[in-house]
Amino acid sequence: MKITDMIQGLVHDEKRISFAELFTQYISDITLEVEGIKVKSMRSDIQGINGHVERINSALLGIMDAKLELAERCASISN
Repeated sequence: MKITDMIQGLVHDEKRISFAELFTQYISDITLEVEGIKVKSMRSDIQGINGHVERINSALLGIMDAKLELAERCASISN
């Protein structure tokens, strides 16, 4: 499942997934990107490395967005 698909599901209620599931998927994606960086660094592929870094940044931003969405849901439930 792509990160953007997970965010759409979380935000638009198309497919409810828990924050823990979303977080786990993001961490898995980040791990794969780090492995990609290792390969690209052996080849001195700076452009490839930058692509992996951008995807890691997107995953981290996705985690933050999901956490904020979770906090907003909790706040609306408690009110």
